This record gives sequence, structure tokens and C-alpha cells, in this order.
Amino acid sequence: MKRRLFPAGLAVLITTLAFASPASAATHIVHVFDTDFSSNPRGQPIVDPTIRVGDTVQWVWDSGFHTSTSVNGIPEQWNSGMLGPGGRYSHTFTNVGTWHYYCQPHGSDNGNRTASGMAGTIRVIVPEPATPALLAAAASCLLLRRRRPA
Repeated sequence: MKRRLFPAGLAVLITTLAFASPASAATHIVHVFDTDFSSNPRGQPIVDPTIRVGDTVQWVWDSGFHTSTSVNGIPEQWNSGMLGPGGRYSHTFTNVGTWHYYCQPHGSDNGNRTASGMAGTIRVIVPEPATPALLAAAASCLLLRRRRPA
């Protein structure tokens, strides 16, 4: 019986992709209402999201007229401008850290990379490595194949 091994270059490529491929980017909703920002809708506990690098936050205006404005001096800068009910604004985060933001009419930039009043934070973490299933699939491609006799 002859055995065939996948070319070494293919094995290296599959292994590299398996370890380098982060999970897919996601979009996280943050509700804007009253004088709060929250991953939960009005009536539930106020929660600031934790996301991964490359994920997007989409602020959704449930009520009132507000902004989503990053504090000065941080790597992630955004400003939605004044939006009202039904408004939406998105920002994709590319830096790890905890980023503070506020509503211009109802909060303030404290001048020290934090905010107060109507304010929130986005915590951005490093993506998790490739899943075990992806690693197993890559490994199975590297197994020897047996040729069946004709």
C-alpha cells in the first residue's frame, strides 16, 4: 500500500490559519435611553459591554436626544452627533482597552480619559484563539491517506 502525505507547505498553511484565525467579528447593541447607555434595554440592569478587538458597537436610540462621544485622548475616537429615537450609530473597535464615552448634553469628559453623568464604557479584549474544532479539522487534513487497491 502506498501512503500519501499532504505537501509540507499545505500543512504549514493550515496550521498557521488554525492558530491565527480569530472568531468572527460581532456587532453589539448598546441602547441609549433616559440618561443611560446599556447592553440591556430599558427596565433591565445597566450593563456596559465587553467585546473583542474587531467587533462593532451599534448604539440604538430608544428615547431622548443624545450623543455617543468618546472622551479625548484615547485611541478610539468617535462622535455620533445628536440623534433621537430610532437613530443608530456604529463604531468598530481596533484597540484593546477600556474606553469611556458620554452624552454631550447630559454628561461630561472629565479630562482624565474618563467621563461622568450620562456616560458608559466599552471594554475591548483580545480575541480568543481558534476553536478546538478548527484545530481538529486542520489536524485531520494532515493525516496520512491510504490508497485502496484497484
